Amino acid sequence: MTFNLSEQQEKKYLQQVIGIINDTIQNTDTSVKEHVETLQEYKDYIWSNKDIDPHEIRSMRESILNHFALGESVIDKRRRLGKILDIPYFGRIDFEEKKNGSSVLPIYIGIHTFYDSQSKTNLIYDWRAPISGMFYDYELGKAVYTSPTGEINGDISLKRQYRIRKGKMEYMIESSLTVHDEILQKELSSNADDKMKNIVTTIQREQNRIIRNEEAHVLIIQGVAGSGKTSIALHRIAYLLYTLKGNISSKDILIISPNKVFGDYISNVLPELGEESVPETSMEQILSGVLENKYKYQNFFEQITELLEKTSSDFIERIKYKSSFEFISQLDKFILYMENNYFKAAEVKLTRHITIPAEYIEEQFRRFNRYPMRQRSEAMANYILEMMKVQYYFTITTSEKNLLKKEIKKMFAGNNDLQIYKEFFVWVGKPELFKLRKNRMLEYADLAPLAYLHLALDGNITSPGVKHLLIDEMQDYSPIQYKVIQKLYPCRKTILGDASQSVNPYGSSTADMIRKAFTIGEIMKLCKSYRSTFEITDFSQKIQTNHELEPIIRHGEPPAILRFEDVKQEILGIFSIISSFKKSGYTSLGIVCKTETQARELSESLRVHTGDIHFLSNQSSAFMKGIIVTSSHMAKGLEFDEVIVPYVNGKNYNSAIDKSMLYVAVTRAMHRLTLTYNGRPSEFIPASSDQNF
Repeated sequence: MTFNLSEQQEKKYLQQVIGIINDTIQNTDTSVKEHVETLQEYKDYIWSNKDIDPHEIRSMRESILNHFALGESVIDKRRRLGKILDIPYFGRIDFEEKKNGSSVLPIYIGIHTFYDSQSKTNLIYDWRAPISGMFYDYELGKAVYTSPTGEINGDISLKRQYRIRKGKMEYMIESSLTVHDEILQKELSSNADDKMKNIVTTIQREQNRIIRNEEAHVLIIQGVAGSGKTSIALHRIAYLLYTLKGNISSKDILIISPNKVFGDYISNVLPELGEESVPETSMEQILSGVLENKYKYQNFFEQITELLEKTSSDFIERIKYKSSFEFISQLDKFILYMENNYFKAAEVKLTRHITIPAEYIEEQFRRFNRYPMRQRSEAMANYILEMMKVQYYFTITTSEKNLLKKEIKKMFAGNNDLQIYKEFFVWVGKPELFKLRKNRMLEYADLAPLAYLHLALDGNITSPGVKHLLIDEMQDYSPIQYKVIQKLYPCRKTILGDASQSVNPYGSSTADMIRKAFTIGEIMKLCKSYRSTFEITDFSQKIQTNHELEPIIRHGEPPAILRFEDVKQEILGIFSIISSFKKSGYTSLGIVCKTETQARELSESLRVHTGDIHFLSNQSSAFMKGIIVTSSHMAKGLEFDEVIVPYVNGKNYNSAIDKSMLYVAVTRAMHRLTLTYNGRPSEFIPASSDQNF
């Protein structure tokens, strides 16, 4: 007999579960109060008894610390219980293990486990638990999951999904597939939130395989636009924190994200899943840190801006070369060349009576070849002095020892990073490919190779505190940058992105290039696009075709292409679209320009007509809800109910990088897309009879 057969029975059961959770919360609140009172009693006792025996003080201190730790644990439990009260669970499977005496077990699945101490049963299973994985991976019939005791085989006889909000069941659907299409369509048709949300209710089978992959040391996720790759990567982090509890915590994870706005946009997901937020950094911060923050440098945003606004073929050539594997190979050869040619041994007159021959010093430089070149002077000096002590019974003074180290260090001609980097380009016969900017500023493309050289000469500085590294927007980093990351972070990695969404086609990486840079790595693909309607996805595919992309069939209105007489009329037209948006049921509108300069000017022009507009720049640190004007570069990874892409004329969008920017802009739209232009349309706009004038 099926447990809770009807929807009415399910609703009644939900209220029972909520009642048990509420009782547990009350008991927890009492426990918290008791801990607070006990700590206060200890504190009062110590203050009122000044002459306590030291042993008693030590004992009381231990008791206070224990009570404090227990109190923290109870408060954490209370926080989790509060979170599951609104949505205790979202799915259910009935599973019967294939062994004698087994009965059908109804498994209710939610964001957190809930164990009822009265009935001594799990009323709710965490979505990350091994048994819950069957909800995402199997239809009705045979199913299997891996438990700590091994594989458990059995049958799923029922699968249901619920939409529960604020403790009320809105509907229930019998589901024979992983996630019933009706539920998926309802979720995809909803409005964009101000920040990314958890997607535990709609995880698909191919996404679940990525989340639960525990084998890959380097997991590379190639996901098409709108495939949910960032969300999946964050759910993967939550899954690993759950399965590896005790071995890894949120502070042991590091995210390399494209900008602070994106970091803020995704900041909800892990806390919603019951995990702490994890530290974040940028590629520039890491590379500059390796170089001890000595140099002024062009950042990634400034590089893109220059490529879009005032590029030169020489600049593109420099970026292309420094993003090639040939460049890495030449750097490695140059490092070997330095080993053989940059150390010129000379004799050292240590005291009036002792001179150390150049040949002997040369011999020691070769002896200590397992040390990085700049680290050898210390080891060589110590060894030479030890040999003098053994053979001649001669002990040297500290000042003489320091003199020897200093003299050996001077014999190596590679002590200045920037100088040897410059010499590399002369050595390779391409001196024109290195250019310092005004005020001795480095180009962005030079930051990683300079750090690579520094690490080769000084030795790797690994980060033992980082146990898992997550890199988003993987396509925007070059192979040499990945080589530096490999040296700094030998830990497990999750790397994700989309080769079709590079904002710098001259210095980007594909999944295969990244695997080659790390020499190992498993590539997993997400090909289904869930974000946009079929019409918007079809339109974006005509701008830049991705043969691996499979659109979800969710229909909406076709993209509108509006032509105006001049810029002034175009801005008035955009204001008119904004007015329509405000009357619609949508909550977010992204006006995505090619460059930040264009976005700033447009936001200022639009503010004359309407005040509730937010300009998102590369200096912004928070994602704002409502109407946002920004650049394609800053819009990456974000999504909006409606998107307007202005100035799509032939003059503004005509190069390879312009095409990439246009593709990024149009793929931000979930439900409605409008392109506007004046003059001649860009050749990248798909030919359409539906143009509106």
